[in-house]
Amino acid sequence: MDFIVLLLAHWVGDYLLQTNNMALKKHHSLKWLSLHILVYTAVLLVFCNLVFSWQIALGYAVINGLLHFITDFFTSKLAAKYHGKRRIFYSILGFDQFAHMVCLYWACVNADILAL
Repeated sequence: MDFIVLLLAHWVGDYLLQTNNMALKKHHSLKWLSLHILVYTAVLLVFCNLVFSWQIALGYAVINGLLHFITDFFTSKLAAKYHGKRRIFYSILGFDQFAHMVCLYWACVNADILAL
């Protein structure tokens, strides 16, 4: 059940609270990518406090924020490049989400070593 809470946090931070500007500009602007990551990490931290102690929640949110930044840095550039080629574009978006799920799961399984 804990992982479902983390997946819900991901959905809120990566979809519900990502503005059009963040989504459309993060591939060429570190400002917009960083703002997206800040919002995402804050949302993740709030939800993580429902699952972990505050020390682990903080470590989990920070690690996943950094991993999310790295993933989005590359996948947003690729998605923008292939926006007109639907099959490639949606494959990139699918891989982006797969990578995020792997990161969330890895950090959940290793949460005991993430305390800050």
